[in-house]
Amino acid sequence: MRAICLAVLALLAALPAAAQDPEREVLPEQRQRLAFIAPSGLAPLGSGKMVFSAFHVTTGQELWVTDGSNAGTTLLKDIRPGFRGSFPAGQVAFKGHVYTTATDGASGLELWRTDGTAAGTAQVIDLRPGEEGAMPNELTVFRDALYFVADDGQTGFQVWKTTGDAKGTTRVSAVDAGPRALTRQLTVAGPRLFFTATTRTQGHELWVTDGTPEHTRLVKDIRPGLEDAGIQNLTAVGNDIYFTAHDGEHGAELWKSDGTEHGTQLVKDLRPGAAPSRPTHLAVLGRTLYFSADDGVHGIELWKTDGTAKGTALVKDIRPGPSGSVSSAIAVMGGKLYFAATDGVSGAELWRSDGTAAGTVRVKDIAPGAENGSPARFAVIGTRLWFAANGGGGRGVEPWTSDGTPAGTRAVADLAAGERHAMPLGFRALGDAVLFVADDGHGNDRLWSYRKDGKDGRVTLIGDPLKARLR
Repeated sequence: MRAICLAVLALLAALPAAAQDPEREVLPEQRQRLAFIAPSGLAPLGSGKMVFSAFHVTTGQELWVTDGSNAGTTLLKDIRPGFRGSFPAGQVAFKGHVYTTATDGASGLELWRTDGTAAGTAQVIDLRPGEEGAMPNELTVFRDALYFVADDGQTGFQVWKTTGDAKGTTRVSAVDAGPRALTRQLTVAGPRLFFTATTRTQGHELWVTDGTPEHTRLVKDIRPGLEDAGIQNLTAVGNDIYFTAHDGEHGAELWKSDGTEHGTQLVKDLRPGAAPSRPTHLAVLGRTLYFSADDGVHGIELWKTDGTAKGTALVKDIRPGPSGSVSSAIAVMGGKLYFAATDGVSGAELWRSDGTAAGTVRVKDIAPGAENGSPARFAVIGTRLWFAANGGGGRGVEPWTSDGTPAGTRAVADLAAGERHAMPLGFRALGDAVLFVADDGHGNDRLWSYRKDGKDGRVTLIGDPLKARLR
Protein backbone atom coordinates (compact mmCIF):
# COMPACT_ATOMS: atom_id res chain seq x y z
CA MET A 1 0.00 0.00 0.00
CA ARG A 2 2.84 2.41 0.87
CA ALA A 3 4.48 1.71 -2.50
CA ILE A 4 1.20 2.41 -4.30
CA CYS A 5 0.77 5.73 -2.44
CA LEU A 6 4.32 6.76 -3.32
CA ALA A 7 3.75 5.88 -6.97
CA VAL A 8 0.55 7.95 -7.07
CA LEU A 9 2.28 10.92 -5.43
CA ALA A 10 5.17 10.65 -7.87
CA LEU A 11 2.76 10.56 -10.83
CA LEU A 12 0.88 13.62 -9.60
CA ALA A 13 4.08 15.46 -8.77
CA ALA A 14 5.43 14.81 -12.26
CA LEU A 15 2.63 16.74 -13.97
CA PRO A 16 4.09 19.55 -16.09
CA ALA A 17 4.92 22.59 -14.00
CA ALA A 18 3.78 24.93 -16.76
CA ALA A 19 0.36 23.32 -17.19
CA GLN A 20 -2.61 25.64 -17.02
CA ASP A 21 -5.34 25.32 -14.44
CA PRO A 22 -8.03 23.23 -16.17
CA GLU A 23 -11.46 24.72 -16.58
CA ARG A 24 -13.58 23.70 -13.62
CA GLU A 25 -16.37 25.07 -11.54
CA VAL A 26 -15.00 26.85 -8.49
CA LEU A 27 -17.54 28.41 -6.17
CA PRO A 28 -16.70 31.76 -4.54
CA GLU A 29 -16.79 30.14 -1.09
CA GLN A 30 -14.02 27.76 -2.16
CA ARG A 31 -11.67 30.70 -2.77
CA GLN A 32 -11.93 31.89 0.82
CA ARG A 33 -8.54 32.10 2.54
CA LEU A 34 -9.24 29.21 4.91
CA ALA A 35 -11.37 27.04 2.61
CA PHE A 36 -8.82 24.23 2.77
CA ILE A 37 -9.81 20.56 2.87
CA ALA A 38 -8.17 17.15 3.33
CA PRO A 39 -5.79 18.12 6.15
CA SER A 40 -3.38 15.32 7.02
CA GLY A 41 -0.13 14.56 8.80
CA LEU A 42 -0.54 16.90 11.78
CA ALA A 43 2.90 17.33 13.36
CA PRO A 44 3.76 19.47 16.43
CA LEU A 45 6.19 22.28 15.76
CA GLY A 46 6.58 23.69 19.25
CA SER A 47 5.50 27.13 20.44
CA GLY A 48 1.90 25.90 20.39
CA LYS A 49 1.70 25.27 16.64
CA MET A 50 0.93 22.35 14.37
CA VAL A 51 2.06 21.84 10.77
CA PHE A 52 -0.07 19.85 8.34
CA SER A 53 -0.74 19.28 4.66
CA ALA A 54 -4.02 20.46 3.11
CA PHE A 55 -5.64 21.23 -0.25
CA HIS A 56 -6.88 24.64 -1.42
CA VAL A 57 -8.28 25.28 -4.90
CA THR A 58 -5.80 28.09 -5.58
CA THR A 59 -2.62 26.38 -4.37
CA GLY A 60 -3.26 22.64 -4.46
CA GLN A 61 -1.90 20.43 -1.65
CA GLU A 62 0.59 22.46 0.40
CA LEU A 63 1.92 22.93 3.95
CA TRP A 64 -0.21 24.84 6.45
CA VAL A 65 0.32 25.87 10.06
CA THR A 66 -2.15 26.45 12.89
CA ASP A 67 -2.26 27.41 16.56
CA GLY A 68 -5.78 25.97 16.82
CA SER A 69 -7.60 29.18 15.92
CA ASN A 70 -8.75 30.67 12.61
CA ALA A 71 -6.65 33.76 13.18
CA GLY A 72 -3.57 31.60 13.76
CA THR A 73 -4.09 29.32 10.74
CA THR A 74 -2.44 30.08 7.42
CA LEU A 75 -0.80 28.64 4.33
CA LEU A 76 2.79 28.11 5.39
CA LYS A 77 4.36 28.27 1.94
CA ASP A 78 3.27 27.68 -1.64
CA ILE A 79 6.22 25.38 -2.33
CA ARG A 80 5.06 24.67 -5.87
CA PRO A 81 3.38 27.90 -7.03
CA GLY A 82 0.05 27.45 -8.77
CA PHE A 83 -2.79 24.99 -8.51
CA ARG A 84 -0.72 21.78 -8.88
CA GLY A 85 0.50 21.61 -5.28
CA SER A 86 3.70 20.20 -3.79
CA PHE A 87 2.04 17.14 -2.17
CA PRO A 88 3.65 17.28 1.29
CA ALA A 89 3.39 13.93 3.09
CA GLY A 90 4.77 12.08 6.10
CA GLN A 91 5.35 15.09 8.38
CA VAL A 92 7.61 14.34 11.38
CA ALA A 93 8.96 16.70 14.06
CA PHE A 94 12.71 16.67 14.66
CA LYS A 95 14.86 19.19 16.56
CA GLY A 96 12.65 22.26 16.19
CA HIS A 97 11.62 21.60 12.60
CA VAL A 98 8.98 19.57 10.82
CA TYR A 99 10.30 17.39 8.01
CA THR A 100 8.22 16.30 5.05
CA THR A 101 8.37 15.00 1.50
CA ALA A 102 7.43 17.53 -1.19
CA THR A 103 8.11 18.70 -4.73
CA ASP A 104 8.67 22.26 -5.97
CA GLY A 105 7.97 21.26 -9.58
CA ALA A 106 11.62 21.48 -10.61
CA SER A 107 12.80 18.64 -8.38
CA GLY A 108 10.66 15.57 -7.81
CA LEU A 109 9.53 14.42 -4.38
CA GLU A 110 12.44 15.19 -2.05
CA LEU A 111 13.09 15.87 1.64
CA TRP A 112 12.04 19.30 2.95
CA ARG A 113 11.86 20.92 6.37
CA THR A 114 10.19 23.94 7.95
CA ASP A 115 10.54 26.00 11.12
CA GLY A 116 6.97 27.27 10.73
CA THR A 117 7.80 30.26 8.53
CA ALA A 118 7.85 30.67 4.76
CA ALA A 119 11.48 31.82 4.86
CA GLY A 120 12.41 28.81 6.99
CA THR A 121 10.80 26.26 4.66
CA ALA A 122 13.36 24.75 2.29
CA GLN A 123 14.53 21.59 0.60
CA VAL A 124 17.05 19.65 2.69
CA ILE A 125 18.71 17.85 -0.23
CA ASP A 126 17.98 16.87 -3.82
CA LEU A 127 18.98 13.22 -3.61
CA ARG A 128 17.80 12.38 -7.10
CA PRO A 129 18.16 15.46 -9.32
CA GLY A 130 15.44 15.90 -11.90
CA GLU A 131 11.68 15.50 -11.96
CA GLU A 132 11.57 11.85 -10.82
CA GLY A 133 12.62 12.49 -7.22
CA ALA A 134 13.99 10.26 -4.46
CA MET A 135 10.53 9.82 -2.85
CA PRO A 136 11.67 9.87 0.82
CA ASN A 137 9.36 8.00 3.18
CA GLU A 138 9.35 6.20 6.56
CA LEU A 139 10.68 9.34 8.31
CA THR A 140 11.86 8.09 11.74
CA VAL A 141 13.74 9.80 14.57
CA PHE A 142 16.59 7.62 15.90
CA ARG A 143 19.34 8.78 18.22
CA ASP A 144 20.56 12.18 16.98
CA ALA A 145 19.34 12.02 13.37
CA LEU A 146 16.27 11.66 11.19
CA TYR A 147 16.27 8.40 9.25
CA PHE A 148 14.28 7.73 6.11
CA VAL A 149 14.05 5.50 3.05
CA ALA A 150 14.82 7.02 -0.36
CA ASP A 151 15.94 6.13 -3.88
CA ASP A 152 18.85 8.15 -5.29
CA GLY A 153 18.33 6.58 -8.72
CA GLN A 154 21.42 4.39 -8.42
CA THR A 155 21.06 2.12 -5.40
CA GLY A 156 17.30 1.68 -5.07
CA PHE A 157 15.37 2.39 -1.87
CA GLN A 158 17.96 2.42 0.90
CA VAL A 159 18.08 3.74 4.47
CA TRP A 160 19.42 7.30 4.77
CA LYS A 161 19.88 9.70 7.66
CA THR A 162 20.14 13.46 8.01
CA THR A 163 20.99 16.00 10.68
CA GLY A 164 19.09 18.68 8.79
CA ASP A 165 21.13 19.80 5.80
CA ALA A 166 22.65 18.41 2.60
CA LYS A 167 26.10 18.01 4.13
CA GLY A 168 24.68 16.03 7.04
CA THR A 169 22.67 13.64 4.82
CA THR A 170 24.29 10.25 4.17
CA ARG A 171 23.31 6.77 3.09
CA VAL A 172 23.27 4.15 5.87
CA SER A 173 22.39 0.88 4.12
CA ALA A 174 23.89 -0.79 1.07
CA VAL A 175 21.43 -3.62 0.52
CA ASP A 176 22.77 -5.62 -2.42
CA ALA A 177 19.85 -5.46 -4.81
CA GLY A 178 20.88 -2.78 -7.30
CA PRO A 179 18.33 -0.19 -8.42
CA ARG A 180 15.47 -2.47 -7.32
CA ALA A 181 16.52 -2.49 -3.66
CA LEU A 182 13.64 -2.04 -1.25
CA THR A 183 13.86 -1.22 2.46
CA ARG A 184 10.92 -0.36 4.69
CA GLN A 185 9.32 -0.67 8.16
CA LEU A 186 11.90 1.40 10.08
CA THR A 187 11.32 0.66 13.78
CA VAL A 188 13.39 1.84 16.76
CA ALA A 189 14.09 -0.64 19.58
CA GLY A 190 16.46 0.78 22.20
CA PRO A 191 19.94 1.29 20.68
CA ARG A 192 19.01 -0.30 17.35
CA LEU A 193 16.97 0.54 14.29
CA PHE A 194 15.31 -2.48 12.71
CA PHE A 195 13.95 -2.60 9.17
CA THR A 196 13.13 -5.08 6.43
CA ALA A 197 14.95 -5.32 3.10
CA THR A 198 15.25 -7.39 -0.06
CA THR A 199 18.59 -8.71 -1.36
CA ARG A 200 19.63 -10.66 -4.45
CA THR A 201 20.05 -13.90 -2.48
CA GLN A 202 17.36 -13.58 0.20
CA GLY A 203 13.77 -12.48 0.03
CA HIS A 204 12.42 -9.61 2.11
CA GLU A 205 13.98 -10.25 5.54
CA LEU A 206 14.84 -8.58 8.87
CA TRP A 207 17.79 -6.16 9.07
CA VAL A 208 19.27 -3.98 11.80
CA THR A 209 21.58 -0.97 12.12
CA ASP A 210 23.13 1.19 14.80
CA GLY A 211 23.16 4.08 12.34
CA THR A 212 26.51 3.34 10.70
CA PRO A 213 27.05 1.57 7.35
CA GLU A 214 29.58 -0.85 8.85
CA HIS A 215 27.07 -2.06 11.44
CA THR A 216 24.09 -2.41 9.11
CA ARG A 217 23.38 -6.08 8.44
CA LEU A 218 20.92 -8.88 7.85
CA VAL A 219 19.68 -10.25 11.17
CA LYS A 220 18.48 -13.63 9.94
CA ASP A 221 17.20 -15.27 6.77
CA ILE A 222 13.99 -16.44 8.43
CA ARG A 223 12.70 -18.11 5.29
CA PRO A 224 15.87 -19.42 3.61
CA GLY A 225 16.23 -18.74 -0.09
CA LEU A 226 14.63 -16.17 -2.35
CA GLU A 227 11.13 -16.37 -0.89
CA ASP A 228 9.98 -13.63 1.48
CA ALA A 229 9.31 -14.27 5.16
CA GLY A 230 6.35 -11.88 4.98
CA ILE A 231 7.60 -9.84 7.94
CA GLN A 232 5.03 -7.37 9.28
CA ASN A 233 3.93 -5.56 12.45
CA LEU A 234 7.38 -4.64 13.83
CA THR A 235 6.85 -3.60 17.47
CA ALA A 236 9.50 -2.74 20.05
CA VAL A 237 9.45 -4.00 23.63
CA GLY A 238 12.49 -2.54 25.34
CA ASN A 239 15.54 -3.42 23.23
CA ASP A 240 13.80 -6.33 21.49
CA ILE A 241 11.61 -6.36 18.42
CA TYR A 242 8.50 -8.48 17.90
CA PHE A 243 7.01 -9.14 14.49
CA THR A 244 5.00 -11.62 12.46
CA ALA A 245 6.62 -13.87 9.87
CA HIS A 246 6.36 -17.27 8.20
CA ASP A 247 9.47 -19.41 7.80
CA GLY A 248 8.06 -21.81 5.19
CA GLU A 249 7.42 -24.48 7.82
CA HIS A 250 4.96 -22.64 10.07
CA GLY A 251 2.28 -20.20 9.02
CA ALA A 252 2.40 -16.48 9.86
CA GLU A 253 3.24 -16.51 13.58
CA LEU A 254 4.79 -14.28 16.25
CA TRP A 255 8.58 -13.90 16.30
CA LYS A 256 11.05 -12.04 18.50
CA SER A 257 14.58 -10.72 17.92
CA ASP A 258 17.33 -9.13 20.00
CA GLY A 259 19.21 -8.16 16.84
CA THR A 260 21.29 -11.34 16.58
CA GLU A 261 20.72 -14.41 14.42
CA HIS A 262 20.68 -16.72 17.45
CA GLY A 263 18.32 -14.42 19.32
CA THR A 264 15.75 -14.33 16.51
CA GLN A 265 13.22 -17.05 17.21
CA LEU A 266 9.62 -18.09 16.78
CA VAL A 267 7.85 -17.20 20.04
CA LYS A 268 5.15 -19.84 19.77
CA ASP A 269 3.35 -21.72 17.02
CA LEU A 270 -0.14 -20.75 18.16
CA ARG A 271 -1.75 -22.65 15.31
CA PRO A 272 0.47 -25.70 14.80
CA GLY A 273 1.38 -26.62 11.25
CA ALA A 274 1.25 -24.57 8.07
CA ALA A 275 -1.99 -22.76 8.94
CA PRO A 276 -1.34 -19.21 10.26
CA SER A 277 -2.59 -17.67 13.50
CA ARG A 278 -1.85 -14.24 11.94
CA PRO A 279 -1.04 -12.16 15.03
CA THR A 280 -2.06 -8.52 14.54
CA HIS A 281 -2.72 -5.35 16.54
CA LEU A 282 0.51 -5.69 18.55
CA ALA A 283 0.55 -3.41 21.62
CA VAL A 284 2.92 -3.01 24.56
CA LEU A 285 1.96 -2.67 28.23
CA GLY A 286 4.95 -2.70 30.55
CA ARG A 287 7.20 -5.56 29.45
CA THR A 288 4.32 -7.60 28.05
CA LEU A 289 3.23 -7.74 24.43
CA TYR A 290 -0.48 -8.06 23.69
CA PHE A 291 -1.94 -9.00 20.33
CA SER A 292 -4.91 -10.60 18.62
CA ALA A 293 -4.57 -14.00 16.95
CA ASP A 294 -6.55 -17.03 15.82
CA ASP A 295 -5.30 -20.35 17.20
CA GLY A 296 -7.84 -22.27 15.10
CA VAL A 297 -10.01 -23.01 18.14
CA HIS A 298 -11.10 -19.69 19.65
CA GLY A 299 -11.17 -17.41 16.62
CA ILE A 300 -9.46 -14.00 16.78
CA GLU A 301 -9.04 -13.23 20.48
CA LEU A 302 -6.74 -11.28 22.82
CA TRP A 303 -3.38 -12.89 23.68
CA LYS A 304 -0.29 -11.89 25.64
CA THR A 305 3.34 -12.96 25.82
CA ASP A 306 6.51 -12.34 27.82
CA GLY A 307 8.56 -13.51 24.84
CA THR A 308 8.60 -17.20 25.71
CA ALA A 309 6.39 -20.05 24.52
CA LYS A 310 5.46 -20.87 28.11
CA GLY A 311 4.60 -17.25 28.83
CA THR A 312 2.30 -16.91 25.80
CA ALA A 313 -1.36 -17.32 26.68
CA LEU A 314 -4.92 -16.43 25.76
CA VAL A 315 -6.11 -13.52 27.91
CA LYS A 316 -9.82 -14.25 27.54
CA ASP A 317 -12.15 -16.00 25.12
CA ILE A 318 -14.47 -12.99 24.87
CA ARG A 319 -16.72 -14.68 22.33
CA PRO A 320 -16.70 -18.40 23.14
CA GLY A 321 -16.29 -20.64 20.14
CA PRO A 322 -14.46 -20.28 16.82
CA SER A 323 -16.01 -16.99 15.66
CA GLY A 324 -13.59 -14.65 17.46
CA SER A 325 -14.14 -11.23 19.00
CA VAL A 326 -11.35 -8.66 18.50
CA SER A 327 -11.80 -6.37 15.50
CA SER A 328 -9.59 -3.30 16.02
CA ALA A 329 -6.16 -2.02 16.89
CA ILE A 330 -5.28 -1.97 20.61
CA ALA A 331 -4.61 1.27 22.49
CA VAL A 332 -2.83 1.54 25.85
CA MET A 333 -3.97 4.07 28.46
CA GLY A 334 -3.52 4.21 32.21
CA GLY A 335 -2.18 0.67 32.52
CA LYS A 336 -5.03 -0.87 30.54
CA LEU A 337 -5.71 -1.98 26.98
CA TYR A 338 -8.61 -0.63 24.93
CA PHE A 339 -9.99 -2.24 21.78
CA ALA A 340 -13.15 -3.14 19.87
CA ALA A 341 -14.64 -6.58 20.45
CA THR A 342 -17.92 -8.45 20.41
CA ASP A 343 -19.13 -11.07 22.85
CA GLY A 344 -21.66 -12.37 20.33
CA VAL A 345 -24.57 -10.66 22.09
CA SER A 346 -23.65 -7.01 21.66
CA GLY A 347 -22.00 -5.85 18.47
CA ALA A 348 -18.38 -4.69 18.20
CA GLU A 349 -18.04 -2.32 21.16
CA LEU A 350 -15.39 -0.70 23.37
CA TRP A 351 -13.64 -3.12 25.74
CA ARG A 352 -10.76 -2.77 28.18
CA SER A 353 -8.36 -5.24 29.76
CA ASP A 354 -5.76 -5.26 32.52
CA GLY A 355 -4.25 -8.43 31.07
CA THR A 356 -6.37 -10.86 33.08
CA ALA A 357 -9.56 -12.70 32.14
CA ALA A 358 -11.45 -11.17 35.08
CA GLY A 359 -10.19 -7.71 34.20
CA THR A 360 -11.27 -7.91 30.56
CA VAL A 361 -14.68 -6.24 30.37
CA ARG A 362 -16.85 -4.18 28.08
CA VAL A 363 -16.64 -0.44 28.75
CA LYS A 364 -19.86 0.61 27.06
CA ASP A 365 -22.42 -0.64 24.55
CA ILE A 366 -22.05 2.42 22.32
CA ALA A 367 -24.59 1.22 19.74
CA PRO A 368 -27.06 -0.66 21.96
CA GLY A 369 -28.07 -4.18 21.03
CA ALA A 370 -26.64 -6.17 18.15
CA GLU A 371 -25.68 -3.06 16.16
CA ASN A 372 -21.94 -2.35 15.97
CA GLY A 373 -20.44 0.71 17.64
CA SER A 374 -17.16 -0.25 15.91
CA PRO A 375 -14.79 2.03 17.86
CA ALA A 376 -11.59 2.61 15.90
CA ARG A 377 -8.80 5.10 15.10
CA PHE A 378 -7.76 5.30 18.76
CA ALA A 379 -5.53 8.03 20.14
CA VAL A 380 -4.52 8.55 23.77
CA ILE A 381 -4.33 12.19 24.84
CA GLY A 382 -3.62 12.76 28.50
CA THR A 383 -6.02 10.64 30.55
CA ARG A 384 -8.60 10.21 27.81
CA LEU A 385 -9.06 7.92 24.86
CA TRP A 386 -10.25 9.50 21.60
CA PHE A 387 -11.77 7.48 18.80
CA ALA A 388 -14.36 7.21 16.03
CA ALA A 389 -17.54 5.25 16.69
CA ASN A 390 -21.04 4.64 15.39
CA GLY A 391 -23.57 5.71 18.02
CA GLY A 392 -26.37 3.63 16.51
CA GLY A 393 -30.02 4.58 16.38
CA GLY A 394 -29.70 6.48 13.11
CA ARG A 395 -26.46 8.22 14.02
CA GLY A 396 -23.30 7.89 11.97
CA VAL A 397 -19.62 7.53 12.85
CA GLU A 398 -18.64 10.55 14.95
CA PRO A 399 -15.87 11.57 17.41
CA TRP A 400 -16.05 9.96 20.85
CA THR A 401 -13.95 10.12 24.00
CA SER A 402 -13.63 7.93 27.10
CA ASP A 403 -11.94 7.92 30.48
CA GLY A 404 -12.38 4.14 30.65
CA THR A 405 -15.73 4.20 32.47
CA PRO A 406 -19.26 3.84 31.05
CA ALA A 407 -20.29 7.26 32.36
CA GLY A 408 -17.14 8.87 31.00
CA THR A 409 -17.60 7.46 27.49
CA ARG A 410 -19.55 9.85 25.29
CA ALA A 411 -19.95 11.34 21.83
CA VAL A 412 -18.15 14.65 21.41
CA ALA A 413 -20.22 16.07 18.55
CA ASP A 414 -22.56 15.19 15.69
CA LEU A 415 -20.61 16.84 12.87
CA ALA A 416 -22.37 15.07 10.00
CA ALA A 417 -25.96 15.18 11.19
CA GLY A 418 -28.17 12.12 11.07
CA GLU A 419 -26.99 8.89 9.49
CA ARG A 420 -24.12 10.51 7.60
CA HIS A 421 -20.61 9.69 8.81
CA ALA A 422 -18.03 12.25 9.94
CA MET A 423 -15.34 9.50 10.06
CA PRO A 424 -12.97 11.38 12.43
CA LEU A 425 -9.28 10.52 12.58
CA GLY A 426 -5.85 11.92 13.43
CA PHE A 427 -6.60 13.11 16.97
CA ARG A 428 -3.67 15.25 18.20
CA ALA A 429 -3.13 17.44 21.28
CA LEU A 430 -2.32 21.12 20.81
CA GLY A 431 -2.13 23.00 24.08
CA ASP A 432 -5.47 22.56 25.85
CA ALA A 433 -7.20 21.56 22.60
CA VAL A 434 -7.59 18.33 20.67
CA LEU A 435 -7.38 18.69 16.90
CA PHE A 436 -8.77 16.12 14.50
CA VAL A 437 -9.98 15.67 10.93
CA ALA A 438 -13.60 14.85 10.09
CA ASP A 439 -16.21 15.26 7.37
CA ASP A 440 -18.27 18.45 7.60
CA GLY A 441 -21.46 16.76 6.40
CA HIS A 442 -20.96 17.99 2.83
CA GLY A 443 -18.28 15.50 1.83
CA ASN A 444 -15.30 17.67 2.81
CA ASP A 445 -12.66 16.49 5.28
CA ARG A 446 -12.02 19.51 7.52
CA LEU A 447 -9.89 20.37 10.54
CA TRP A 448 -11.70 20.64 13.89
CA SER A 449 -10.78 21.69 17.41
CA TYR A 450 -12.22 20.45 20.70
CA ARG A 451 -11.79 22.51 23.84
CA LYS A 452 -13.22 21.79 27.24
CA ASP A 453 -16.03 24.25 27.90
CA GLY A 454 -18.06 23.37 30.94
CA LYS A 455 -19.22 19.77 31.23
CA ASP A 456 -19.34 18.73 27.58
CA GLY A 457 -16.72 20.81 25.78
CA ARG A 458 -17.01 22.60 22.46
CA VAL A 459 -16.07 21.59 18.91
CA THR A 460 -15.31 24.30 16.35
CA LEU A 461 -14.26 24.28 12.72
CA ILE A 462 -10.77 25.57 11.95
CA GLY A 463 -11.27 27.21 8.58
CA ASP A 464 -13.96 28.91 6.53
CA PRO A 465 -17.26 26.99 6.35
CA LEU A 466 -18.26 25.34 3.07
CA LYS A 467 -21.84 24.67 2.02
CA ALA A 468 -21.00 22.36 -0.87
CA ARG A 469 -18.54 19.58 -1.56
CA LEU A 470 -15.28 20.80 -3.03
CA ARG A 471 -14.55 18.72 -6.12
